[in-house]
Amino acid sequence: MNTGLDTTFEVLTKSRNEAAGAALLACLDNSDDKVFNETLQALLARRKKSGHLEFLKRWHQLTDVQRSYIQEARGRMSGALRDAILTQEEQLFANACQVVEQLSDFDIIPTLVTLVENQKSNHAKAATALMQKLVAQLSEWVHGARDESENRDPKAFQRFVLESLERSVERFRQHQKPEIIDSFVILGGPTSTLLSKILDDPHHACYLTVINTLTTSSSTGVIDMLLNALHCESTSLGLLNVISKRNDKKFIDQLLDLSSDSIPPTVTKNLARINSFAWLQPSDYSFEQFSEADKARSIKLAAASDIKQSKLLELINNVLQGSESESRFVAAEALMSIRGSKADEILMDLLYDEDPNLQAMCVRQLRERQLAGTKSILIKMVDSLHEVVREAAREALSEFTFSNFLVGYDSMNGDARRLTAMLVRKVDLEIAPGIISELESNAGRRRIRAIEMAHLLDVVPDVADKLIERLKDEDHMVRTAAATTLQYHLTPETQEALQQATQDTSATVQNAARISLSAFANLNLPTNSLYPMEGTP
Repeated sequence: MNTGLDTTFEVLTKSRNEAAGAALLACLDNSDDKVFNETLQALLARRKKSGHLEFLKRWHQLTDVQRSYIQEARGRMSGALRDAILTQEEQLFANACQVVEQLSDFDIIPTLVTLVENQKSNHAKAATALMQKLVAQLSEWVHGARDESENRDPKAFQRFVLESLERSVERFRQHQKPEIIDSFVILGGPTSTLLSKILDDPHHACYLTVINTLTTSSSTGVIDMLLNALHCESTSLGLLNVISKRNDKKFIDQLLDLSSDSIPPTVTKNLARINSFAWLQPSDYSFEQFSEADKARSIKLAAASDIKQSKLLELINNVLQGSESESRFVAAEALMSIRGSKADEILMDLLYDEDPNLQAMCVRQLRERQLAGTKSILIKMVDSLHEVVREAAREALSEFTFSNFLVGYDSMNGDARRLTAMLVRKVDLEIAPGIISELESNAGRRRIRAIEMAHLLDVVPDVADKLIERLKDEDHMVRTAAATTLQYHLTPETQEALQQATQDTSATVQNAARISLSAFANLNLPTNSLYPMEGTP
Protein backbone atom coordinates (compact mmCIF):
# COMPACT_ATOMS: atom_id res chain seq x y z
CA MET A 1 0.00 0.00 0.00
CA ASN A 2 1.41 3.40 -1.01
CA THR A 3 2.16 5.88 1.73
CA GLY A 4 1.50 9.56 1.38
CA LEU A 5 5.21 10.10 0.62
CA ASP A 6 5.15 7.50 -2.17
CA THR A 7 2.09 9.11 -3.68
CA THR A 8 3.71 12.53 -3.56
CA PHE A 9 6.82 11.37 -5.40
CA GLU A 10 4.71 9.49 -7.94
CA VAL A 11 2.81 12.70 -8.72
CA LEU A 12 6.01 14.78 -8.89
CA THR A 13 7.63 12.23 -11.19
CA LYS A 14 4.78 12.22 -13.71
CA SER A 15 4.04 15.95 -13.57
CA ARG A 16 5.18 18.13 -16.47
CA ASN A 17 4.87 21.25 -14.36
CA GLU A 18 8.17 23.09 -13.87
CA ALA A 19 7.24 23.61 -10.26
CA ALA A 20 7.36 19.83 -9.75
CA GLY A 21 10.94 19.80 -10.96
CA ALA A 22 11.86 22.65 -8.65
CA ALA A 23 10.27 20.84 -5.71
CA LEU A 24 12.29 17.72 -6.42
CA LEU A 25 15.54 19.69 -6.65
CA ALA A 26 14.78 21.22 -3.28
CA CYS A 27 14.36 17.74 -1.81
CA LEU A 28 18.00 16.93 -2.60
CA ASP A 29 18.96 18.89 0.51
CA ASN A 30 16.68 16.80 2.72
CA SER A 31 18.58 14.84 5.35
CA ASP A 32 16.12 11.95 5.38
CA ASP A 33 17.62 9.00 3.43
CA LYS A 34 14.27 7.77 2.16
CA VAL A 35 13.33 11.21 0.86
CA PHE A 36 16.76 11.61 -0.75
CA ASN A 37 16.59 8.23 -2.47
CA GLU A 38 13.06 8.80 -3.73
CA THR A 39 14.16 12.20 -5.04
CA LEU A 40 17.09 10.71 -6.98
CA GLN A 41 14.85 8.12 -8.61
CA ALA A 42 12.19 10.69 -9.45
CA LEU A 43 14.74 13.04 -11.07
CA LEU A 44 16.12 10.20 -13.19
CA ALA A 45 12.63 9.10 -14.24
CA ARG A 46 11.80 12.60 -15.54
CA ARG A 47 13.15 13.77 -18.89
CA LYS A 48 14.55 17.01 -17.54
CA LYS A 49 18.22 17.75 -18.16
CA SER A 50 18.45 19.94 -15.04
CA GLY A 51 17.51 17.05 -12.79
CA HIS A 52 19.92 14.69 -14.52
CA LEU A 53 22.76 17.20 -14.12
CA GLU A 54 22.07 17.49 -10.41
CA PHE A 55 22.29 13.70 -10.15
CA LEU A 56 25.63 13.74 -12.01
CA LYS A 57 27.02 16.47 -9.75
CA ARG A 58 26.43 14.26 -6.72
CA TRP A 59 27.61 11.00 -8.35
CA HIS A 60 30.92 10.84 -6.46
CA GLN A 61 29.05 11.11 -3.15
CA LEU A 62 26.47 8.41 -3.81
CA THR A 63 26.41 4.88 -2.45
CA ASP A 64 26.56 1.86 -4.76
CA VAL A 65 22.82 1.34 -4.32
CA GLN A 66 22.08 4.95 -5.23
CA ARG A 67 24.39 4.72 -8.25
CA SER A 68 22.50 1.67 -9.44
CA TYR A 69 19.44 3.88 -10.06
CA ILE A 70 21.24 5.15 -13.17
CA GLN A 71 20.49 1.91 -15.06
CA GLU A 72 16.81 2.80 -15.26
CA ALA A 73 17.71 6.13 -16.88
CA ARG A 74 19.76 4.77 -19.79
CA GLY A 75 18.80 6.60 -22.94
CA ARG A 76 17.26 9.57 -21.11
CA MET A 77 20.46 11.16 -19.85
CA SER A 78 22.37 11.73 -23.10
CA GLY A 79 21.73 15.48 -23.09
CA ALA A 80 22.97 15.95 -19.53
CA LEU A 81 25.95 13.68 -20.16
CA ARG A 82 26.98 15.68 -23.23
CA ASP A 83 26.86 18.93 -21.24
CA ALA A 84 28.80 17.35 -18.38
CA ILE A 85 31.45 15.94 -20.74
CA LEU A 86 31.99 19.38 -22.28
CA THR A 87 32.03 21.25 -18.96
CA GLN A 88 35.14 22.80 -17.47
CA GLU A 89 34.19 21.56 -14.01
CA GLU A 90 36.65 18.81 -13.14
CA GLN A 91 34.42 16.85 -10.77
CA LEU A 92 31.36 16.97 -13.01
CA PHE A 93 33.46 15.85 -15.98
CA ALA A 94 34.95 12.97 -13.99
CA ASN A 95 31.50 11.94 -12.76
CA ALA A 96 30.08 12.02 -16.28
CA CYS A 97 32.92 9.86 -17.61
CA GLN A 98 32.21 7.23 -14.96
CA VAL A 99 28.50 7.21 -15.75
CA VAL A 100 29.10 6.99 -19.51
CA GLU A 101 31.41 4.03 -19.00
CA GLN A 102 29.01 2.30 -16.61
CA LEU A 103 26.09 2.75 -18.99
CA SER A 104 28.15 1.96 -22.11
CA ASP A 105 26.49 5.05 -23.55
CA PHE A 106 27.71 4.90 -27.14
CA ASP A 107 25.64 7.98 -28.01
CA ILE A 108 28.31 10.06 -26.25
CA ILE A 109 31.19 8.90 -28.48
CA PRO A 110 30.75 11.72 -31.05
CA THR A 111 30.94 14.24 -28.17
CA LEU A 112 34.11 12.55 -26.95
CA VAL A 113 35.55 12.71 -30.47
CA THR A 114 34.99 16.47 -30.49
CA LEU A 115 36.80 16.76 -27.17
CA VAL A 116 39.66 14.53 -28.35
CA GLU A 117 40.22 16.81 -31.33
CA ASN A 118 40.39 19.88 -29.06
CA GLN A 119 44.11 20.24 -28.46
CA LYS A 120 43.55 23.00 -25.88
CA SER A 121 41.22 20.99 -23.65
CA ASN A 122 42.51 19.73 -20.32
CA HIS A 123 40.07 16.85 -20.64
CA ALA A 124 41.27 15.60 -24.04
CA LYS A 125 43.45 12.84 -22.59
CA ALA A 126 40.67 11.40 -20.40
CA ALA A 127 38.19 11.75 -23.26
CA THR A 128 40.58 9.86 -25.53
CA ALA A 129 40.87 6.95 -23.10
CA LEU A 130 37.09 6.77 -22.66
CA MET A 131 36.47 6.98 -26.41
CA GLN A 132 38.86 4.09 -27.08
CA LYS A 133 37.30 1.99 -24.33
CA LEU A 134 33.76 2.56 -25.63
CA VAL A 135 34.76 1.86 -29.25
CA ALA A 136 36.39 -1.40 -28.17
CA GLN A 137 33.21 -2.38 -26.31
CA LEU A 138 31.02 -1.46 -29.26
CA SER A 139 33.22 -3.39 -31.69
CA GLU A 140 33.11 -6.45 -29.47
CA TRP A 141 29.34 -6.10 -29.21
CA VAL A 142 28.94 -5.76 -32.98
CA HIS A 143 31.05 -8.82 -33.79
CA GLY A 144 30.19 -10.96 -30.76
CA ALA A 145 27.22 -13.13 -29.90
CA ARG A 146 23.93 -11.27 -29.57
CA ASP A 147 22.76 -10.72 -25.99
CA GLU A 148 19.03 -11.47 -25.98
CA SER A 149 18.53 -9.28 -22.91
CA GLU A 150 19.92 -6.26 -24.79
CA ASN A 151 17.25 -4.41 -26.75
CA ARG A 152 19.62 -1.93 -28.38
CA ASP A 153 20.77 -2.48 -31.98
CA PRO A 154 24.59 -2.72 -32.17
CA LYS A 155 24.64 -2.15 -35.93
CA ALA A 156 22.71 1.10 -35.54
CA PHE A 157 25.20 2.34 -32.96
CA GLN A 158 28.07 1.26 -35.21
CA ARG A 159 26.75 3.30 -38.13
CA PHE A 160 26.09 6.33 -35.90
CA VAL A 161 29.52 6.31 -34.26
CA LEU A 162 31.35 5.44 -37.48
CA GLU A 163 29.95 8.51 -39.21
CA SER A 164 31.47 10.68 -36.49
CA LEU A 165 34.82 8.88 -36.62
CA GLU A 166 34.99 9.06 -40.42
CA ARG A 167 34.37 12.81 -40.35
CA SER A 168 37.16 13.14 -37.79
CA VAL A 169 39.49 11.03 -39.96
CA GLU A 170 38.94 13.48 -42.80
CA ARG A 171 40.02 16.26 -40.39
CA PHE A 172 43.15 14.37 -39.38
CA ARG A 173 45.46 16.93 -40.98
CA GLN A 174 44.16 19.48 -38.44
CA HIS A 175 44.05 17.48 -35.20
CA GLN A 176 46.76 14.81 -35.81
CA LYS A 177 45.23 12.42 -33.27
CA PRO A 178 46.30 8.82 -34.03
CA GLU A 179 43.83 7.52 -31.43
CA ILE A 180 41.02 8.62 -33.75
CA ILE A 181 42.55 6.51 -36.51
CA ASP A 182 42.88 3.59 -34.12
CA SER A 183 39.21 3.78 -33.14
CA PHE A 184 38.10 4.22 -36.75
CA VAL A 185 40.07 1.17 -37.88
CA ILE A 186 38.69 -0.99 -35.07
CA LEU A 187 35.06 -0.04 -35.59
CA GLY A 188 35.14 0.31 -39.38
CA GLY A 189 36.65 -3.12 -39.83
CA PRO A 190 38.12 -4.66 -42.97
CA THR A 191 35.06 -3.86 -45.10
CA SER A 192 35.21 -0.09 -44.50
CA THR A 193 35.05 1.81 -47.78
CA LEU A 194 37.01 4.74 -46.34
CA LEU A 195 39.73 2.43 -45.01
CA SER A 196 40.15 0.83 -48.44
CA LYS A 197 40.27 4.28 -50.01
CA ILE A 198 43.04 5.38 -47.63
CA LEU A 199 45.07 2.21 -48.13
CA ASP A 200 44.85 2.60 -51.90
CA ASP A 201 46.05 6.23 -51.81
CA PRO A 202 49.60 6.78 -50.46
CA HIS A 203 49.02 10.53 -50.77
CA HIS A 204 46.03 10.54 -48.43
CA ALA A 205 46.61 12.66 -45.32
CA CYS A 206 45.96 9.65 -43.09
CA TYR A 207 47.83 7.05 -45.13
CA LEU A 208 51.04 6.87 -43.09
CA THR A 209 49.19 7.04 -39.79
CA VAL A 210 46.78 4.28 -40.81
CA ILE A 211 49.63 2.08 -42.02
CA ASN A 212 51.58 2.72 -38.82
CA THR A 213 48.52 1.95 -36.69
CA LEU A 214 47.76 -1.27 -38.54
CA THR A 215 51.39 -2.37 -38.55
CA THR A 216 52.48 -1.53 -35.01
CA SER A 217 49.40 -1.20 -32.79
CA SER A 218 49.17 -3.83 -30.07
CA SER A 219 45.52 -2.94 -29.53
CA THR A 220 43.36 -6.04 -29.31
CA GLY A 221 40.81 -4.30 -31.50
CA VAL A 222 43.30 -3.59 -34.30
CA ILE A 223 44.68 -7.12 -34.21
CA ASP A 224 41.19 -8.61 -34.24
CA MET A 225 40.29 -6.40 -37.20
CA LEU A 226 43.30 -7.63 -39.20
CA LEU A 227 42.53 -11.26 -38.43
CA ASN A 228 38.87 -10.73 -39.32
CA ALA A 229 40.08 -9.36 -42.66
CA LEU A 230 41.43 -12.81 -43.51
CA HIS A 231 37.92 -14.22 -43.11
CA CYS A 232 36.38 -11.73 -45.56
CA GLU A 233 35.60 -12.62 -49.17
CA SER A 234 36.98 -9.38 -50.63
CA THR A 235 39.82 -8.17 -48.41
CA SER A 236 41.83 -5.27 -49.82
CA LEU A 237 45.39 -5.97 -50.89
CA GLY A 238 46.48 -3.12 -48.62
CA LEU A 239 45.30 -4.99 -45.53
CA LEU A 240 46.95 -8.21 -46.70
CA ASN A 241 50.22 -6.33 -47.16
CA VAL A 242 49.96 -5.05 -43.59
CA ILE A 243 49.33 -8.58 -42.31
CA SER A 244 52.42 -9.81 -44.14
CA LYS A 245 54.61 -7.12 -42.56
CA ARG A 246 53.71 -7.64 -38.91
CA ASN A 247 56.22 -9.65 -36.88
CA ASP A 248 55.26 -8.80 -33.30
CA LYS A 249 54.64 -11.75 -31.01
CA LYS A 250 51.11 -10.77 -29.96
CA PHE A 251 49.92 -10.61 -33.55
CA ILE A 252 51.82 -13.69 -34.75
CA ASP A 253 50.50 -15.84 -31.90
CA GLN A 254 46.92 -15.04 -32.92
CA LEU A 255 47.69 -15.38 -36.63
CA LEU A 256 49.10 -18.85 -36.08
CA ASP A 257 45.91 -19.84 -34.25
CA LEU A 258 44.21 -19.77 -37.66
CA SER A 259 46.13 -22.91 -38.62
CA SER A 260 45.70 -24.83 -35.38
CA ASP A 261 43.10 -26.94 -37.20
CA SER A 262 42.04 -26.87 -40.83
CA ILE A 263 42.45 -23.39 -42.30
CA PRO A 264 39.02 -22.00 -43.29
CA PRO A 265 38.46 -21.66 -47.08
CA THR A 266 38.16 -17.85 -47.04
CA VAL A 267 41.39 -17.57 -45.03
CA THR A 268 43.13 -19.91 -47.48
CA LYS A 269 41.91 -17.77 -50.36
CA ASN A 270 43.35 -14.61 -48.80
CA LEU A 271 46.61 -16.27 -47.76
CA ALA A 272 47.11 -17.24 -51.40
CA ARG A 273 47.35 -13.49 -52.16
CA ILE A 274 50.21 -12.95 -49.69
CA ASN A 275 53.69 -13.51 -51.13
CA SER A 276 55.84 -12.86 -48.05
CA PHE A 277 55.81 -12.85 -44.26
CA ALA A 278 58.09 -10.65 -42.18
CA TRP A 279 58.41 -13.36 -39.53
CA LEU A 280 60.14 -15.65 -42.03
CA GLN A 281 63.09 -13.26 -42.01
CA PRO A 282 65.56 -13.05 -39.08
CA SER A 283 64.33 -10.60 -36.42
CA ASP A 284 63.71 -10.30 -32.69
CA TYR A 285 60.79 -12.68 -33.04
CA SER A 286 60.79 -14.86 -36.11
CA PHE A 287 60.51 -18.47 -37.24
CA GLU A 288 63.79 -19.46 -35.61
CA GLN A 289 62.45 -18.51 -32.17
CA PHE A 290 59.11 -20.30 -32.60
CA SER A 291 58.16 -23.28 -30.47
CA GLU A 292 57.80 -26.64 -32.19
CA ALA A 293 54.02 -26.28 -32.24
CA ASP A 294 54.27 -22.78 -33.72
CA LYS A 295 56.75 -23.95 -36.36
CA ALA A 296 54.24 -26.57 -37.44
CA ARG A 297 51.42 -24.01 -37.61
CA SER A 298 53.59 -21.47 -39.44
CA ILE A 299 54.50 -24.00 -42.12
CA LYS A 300 50.79 -24.62 -42.74
CA LEU A 301 50.26 -20.88 -43.19
CA ALA A 302 53.30 -20.50 -45.42
CA ALA A 303 52.24 -23.46 -47.56
CA ALA A 304 48.81 -21.89 -48.06
CA SER A 305 50.36 -18.57 -49.08
CA ASP A 306 51.97 -17.48 -52.33
CA ILE A 307 55.55 -17.26 -51.05
CA LYS A 308 58.22 -18.49 -53.46
CA GLN A 309 58.50 -22.25 -53.61
CA SER A 310 62.25 -21.98 -53.09
CA LYS A 311 61.65 -20.14 -49.81
CA LEU A 312 59.02 -22.64 -48.70
CA LEU A 313 61.30 -25.53 -49.59
CA GLU A 314 64.12 -23.93 -47.58
CA LEU A 315 61.76 -23.60 -44.63
CA ILE A 316 60.60 -27.21 -44.95
CA ASN A 317 64.14 -28.55 -45.20
CA ASN A 318 65.18 -26.50 -42.18
CA VAL A 319 62.43 -28.09 -40.10
CA LEU A 320 63.06 -31.60 -41.36
CA GLN A 321 66.73 -31.38 -40.46
CA GLY A 322 66.47 -30.18 -36.89
CA SER A 323 62.98 -30.22 -35.43
CA GLU A 324 60.73 -32.61 -33.59
CA SER A 325 58.12 -34.98 -34.97
CA GLU A 326 55.09 -32.65 -34.96
CA SER A 327 56.62 -29.93 -37.11
CA ARG A 328 58.49 -32.47 -39.27
CA PHE A 329 55.21 -34.18 -40.12
CA VAL A 330 53.61 -30.87 -41.16
CA ALA A 331 56.72 -30.02 -43.18
CA ALA A 332 56.51 -33.33 -45.02
CA GLU A 333 52.84 -32.70 -45.70
CA ALA A 334 53.71 -29.27 -47.13
CA LEU A 335 56.03 -30.95 -49.65
CA MET A 336 52.90 -32.11 -51.45
CA SER A 337 52.43 -28.70 -53.06
CA ILE A 338 56.02 -28.43 -54.33
CA ARG A 339 57.34 -29.98 -57.52
CA GLY A 340 60.91 -30.27 -58.73
CA SER A 341 64.02 -32.36 -58.28
CA LYS A 342 64.94 -30.86 -54.90
CA ALA A 343 61.52 -31.62 -53.42
CA ASP A 344 61.66 -35.13 -54.92
CA GLU A 345 65.08 -35.69 -53.38
CA ILE A 346 63.87 -34.64 -49.92
CA LEU A 347 60.83 -36.88 -50.26
CA MET A 348 62.87 -39.93 -51.23
CA ASP A 349 65.11 -39.47 -48.19
CA LEU A 350 62.09 -39.27 -45.91
CA LEU A 351 60.76 -42.59 -47.19
CA TYR A 352 63.28 -44.28 -44.93
CA ASP A 353 62.98 -41.93 -41.96
CA GLU A 354 62.84 -43.48 -38.50
CA ASP A 355 59.39 -41.98 -37.94
CA PRO A 356 56.80 -44.33 -39.52
CA ASN A 357 54.16 -41.58 -39.65
CA LEU A 358 56.55 -39.47 -41.69
CA GLN A 359 57.24 -42.41 -43.98
CA ALA A 360 53.51 -42.89 -44.51
CA MET A 361 53.02 -39.20 -45.34
CA CYS A 362 55.70 -39.44 -48.04
CA VAL A 363 54.40 -42.74 -49.41
CA ARG A 364 51.06 -41.05 -50.09
CA GLN A 365 52.82 -38.43 -52.23
CA LEU A 366 54.82 -40.79 -54.44
CA ARG A 367 52.29 -41.61 -57.16
CA GLU A 368 51.48 -37.99 -57.96
CA ARG A 369 55.16 -37.23 -58.58
CA GLN A 370 55.40 -39.95 -61.24
CA LEU A 371 58.99 -40.80 -60.31
CA ALA A 372 60.84 -43.72 -61.87
CA GLY A 373 60.57 -46.88 -59.81
CA THR A 374 57.61 -45.62 -57.81
CA LYS A 375 55.60 -48.83 -58.12
CA SER A 376 58.53 -50.97 -56.99
CA ILE A 377 59.04 -48.76 -53.95
CA LEU A 378 55.37 -48.95 -53.04
CA ILE A 379 55.36 -52.73 -53.36
CA LYS A 380 58.25 -52.89 -50.91
CA MET A 381 56.48 -50.50 -48.56
CA VAL A 382 53.46 -52.82 -48.41
CA ASP A 383 55.74 -55.19 -46.49
CA SER A 384 56.86 -52.51 -44.01
CA LEU A 385 57.13 -53.38 -40.33
CA HIS A 386 54.76 -50.51 -39.56
CA GLU A 387 51.02 -50.78 -40.22
CA VAL A 388 50.68 -47.04 -40.89
CA VAL A 389 53.21 -47.36 -43.73
CA ARG A 390 51.61 -50.52 -45.08
CA GLU A 391 48.22 -48.82 -45.10
CA ALA A 392 49.61 -45.79 -46.95
CA ALA A 393 51.23 -48.03 -49.55
CA ARG A 394 48.00 -49.96 -50.05
CA GLU A 395 46.16 -46.67 -50.59
CA ALA A 396 48.74 -45.64 -53.17
CA LEU A 397 48.29 -48.97 -54.98
CA SER A 398 44.52 -48.80 -54.77
CA GLU A 399 44.04 -50.00 -58.34
CA PHE A 400 45.19 -53.46 -57.26
CA THR A 401 41.92 -54.61 -55.75
CA PHE A 402 40.01 -57.84 -56.15
CA SER A 403 37.20 -56.10 -58.01
CA ASN A 404 39.63 -54.65 -60.58
CA PHE A 405 41.43 -57.98 -60.88
CA LEU A 406 38.10 -59.68 -61.52
CA VAL A 407 37.25 -57.23 -64.30
CA GLY A 408 40.53 -57.75 -66.14
CA TYR A 409 41.12 -61.40 -65.33
CA ASP A 410 39.84 -62.94 -68.55
CA SER A 411 41.94 -60.64 -70.72
CA MET A 412 45.23 -61.50 -68.96
CA ASN A 413 47.68 -64.24 -69.84
CA GLY A 414 49.07 -66.55 -67.19
CA ASP A 415 52.10 -64.46 -66.28
CA ALA A 416 50.05 -61.28 -66.01
CA ARG A 417 47.52 -63.04 -63.80
CA ARG A 418 50.22 -64.32 -61.44
CA LEU A 419 51.95 -60.93 -61.20
CA THR A 420 48.70 -59.05 -60.66
CA ALA A 421 47.51 -61.60 -58.10
CA MET A 422 50.72 -61.11 -56.15
CA LEU A 423 50.04 -57.35 -55.95
CA VAL A 424 46.36 -57.78 -55.12
CA ARG A 425 47.29 -60.13 -52.24
CA LYS A 426 49.47 -57.39 -50.79
CA VAL A 427 47.05 -54.52 -51.30
CA ASP A 428 43.50 -55.83 -50.84
CA LEU A 429 42.78 -57.18 -47.37
CA GLU A 430 39.20 -58.14 -48.22
CA ILE A 431 39.65 -60.72 -50.98
CA ALA A 432 37.76 -63.66 -49.47
CA PRO A 433 34.30 -62.01 -49.49
CA GLY A 434 34.70 -61.29 -53.21
CA ILE A 435 35.68 -64.88 -53.94
CA ILE A 436 32.74 -66.22 -51.95
CA SER A 437 30.35 -63.93 -53.79
CA GLU A 438 31.62 -65.24 -57.13
CA LEU A 439 31.40 -68.86 -55.94
CA GLU A 440 27.69 -68.30 -55.38
CA SER A 441 27.13 -66.94 -58.90
CA ASN A 442 24.53 -68.62 -61.12
CA ALA A 443 27.03 -68.77 -63.97
CA GLY A 444 29.24 -71.86 -63.89
CA ARG A 445 32.09 -70.08 -65.67
CA ARG A 446 32.19 -67.45 -62.96
CA ARG A 447 32.30 -70.12 -60.26
CA ILE A 448 35.21 -71.82 -62.02
CA ARG A 449 37.02 -68.51 -62.39
CA ALA A 450 36.52 -67.78 -58.69
CA ILE A 451 38.10 -71.13 -57.80
CA GLU A 452 41.12 -70.39 -60.00
CA MET A 453 41.46 -66.93 -58.45
CA ALA A 454 41.27 -68.35 -54.93
CA HIS A 455 44.42 -70.35 -55.66
CA LEU A 456 46.22 -67.46 -57.40
CA LEU A 457 45.35 -65.08 -54.58
CA ASP A 458 46.36 -67.62 -51.91
CA VAL A 459 43.04 -67.50 -50.08
CA VAL A 460 42.12 -71.18 -50.37
CA PRO A 461 42.28 -71.64 -46.56
CA ASP A 462 39.89 -68.69 -46.14
CA VAL A 463 37.27 -70.11 -48.51
CA ALA A 464 37.87 -73.86 -48.02
CA ASP A 465 34.38 -74.47 -46.64
CA LYS A 466 32.84 -72.89 -49.74
CA LEU A 467 35.14 -74.91 -52.02
CA ILE A 468 34.09 -78.11 -50.27
CA GLU A 469 30.48 -77.13 -50.95
CA ARG A 470 31.38 -76.77 -54.65
CA LEU A 471 32.29 -80.49 -54.69
CA LYS A 472 28.52 -80.99 -54.77
CA ASP A 473 28.02 -78.41 -57.57
CA GLU A 474 25.66 -79.36 -60.40
CA ASP A 475 28.38 -78.54 -62.95
CA HIS A 476 31.04 -81.26 -63.07
CA MET A 477 33.61 -78.72 -64.33
CA VAL A 478 33.08 -76.66 -61.19
CA ARG A 479 33.42 -79.83 -59.08
CA THR A 480 36.63 -80.69 -60.90
CA ALA A 481 38.11 -77.22 -60.31
CA ALA A 482 37.19 -77.37 -56.62
CA ALA A 483 38.72 -80.84 -56.22
CA THR A 484 41.93 -79.70 -57.91
CA THR A 485 42.26 -76.54 -55.81
CA LEU A 486 41.59 -78.16 -52.43
CA GLN A 487 45.01 -79.85 -52.59
CA TYR A 488 46.40 -76.48 -51.44
CA HIS A 489 44.63 -76.74 -48.09
CA LEU A 490 45.60 -80.02 -46.51
CA THR A 491 43.36 -80.69 -43.52
CA PRO A 492 41.42 -83.72 -42.31
CA GLU A 493 38.20 -82.01 -43.39
CA THR A 494 39.56 -81.45 -46.88
CA GLN A 495 40.80 -85.04 -47.05
CA GLU A 496 37.39 -86.39 -46.09
CA ALA A 497 35.64 -84.26 -48.70
CA LEU A 498 38.08 -85.34 -51.41
CA GLN A 499 37.67 -89.02 -50.45
CA GLN A 500 33.94 -88.61 -51.02
CA ALA A 501 34.64 -86.89 -54.35
CA THR A 502 36.45 -90.00 -55.57
CA GLN A 503 32.99 -91.56 -55.73
CA ASP A 504 31.67 -88.74 -57.97
CA THR A 505 29.65 -89.71 -61.04
CA SER A 506 32.18 -87.85 -63.19
CA ALA A 507 35.47 -89.59 -63.94
CA THR A 508 37.10 -86.19 -64.36
CA VAL A 509 36.11 -85.19 -60.84
CA GLN A 510 37.25 -88.56 -59.46
CA ASN A 511 40.62 -88.18 -61.09
CA ALA A 512 41.06 -84.61 -59.80
CA ALA A 513 40.16 -85.74 -56.29
CA ARG A 514 42.68 -88.61 -56.40
CA ILE A 515 45.43 -86.31 -57.61
CA SER A 516 44.71 -83.86 -54.79
CA LEU A 517 44.60 -86.68 -52.24
CA SER A 518 48.03 -87.77 -53.38
CA ALA A 519 49.34 -84.53 -51.90
CA PHE A 520 48.43 -85.91 -48.48
CA ALA A 521 50.70 -88.88 -49.05
CA ASN A 522 53.69 -86.57 -49.02
CA LEU A 523 52.78 -85.19 -45.55
CA ASN A 524 52.73 -86.91 -42.20
CA LEU A 525 49.05 -86.16 -41.63
CA PRO A 526 46.52 -88.47 -39.99
CA THR A 527 44.21 -90.03 -42.56
CA ASN A 528 40.50 -90.30 -42.09
CA SER A 529 39.61 -93.85 -41.03
CA LEU A 530 36.38 -93.85 -42.97
CA TYR A 531 38.07 -93.02 -46.25
CA PRO A 532 41.56 -94.54 -46.26
CA MET A 533 43.86 -93.24 -48.96
CA GLU A 534 44.61 -95.49 -51.90
CA GLY A 535 47.54 -97.78 -51.29
CA THR A 536 47.08 -97.86 -47.50
CA PRO A 537 46.02 -101.03 -45.68
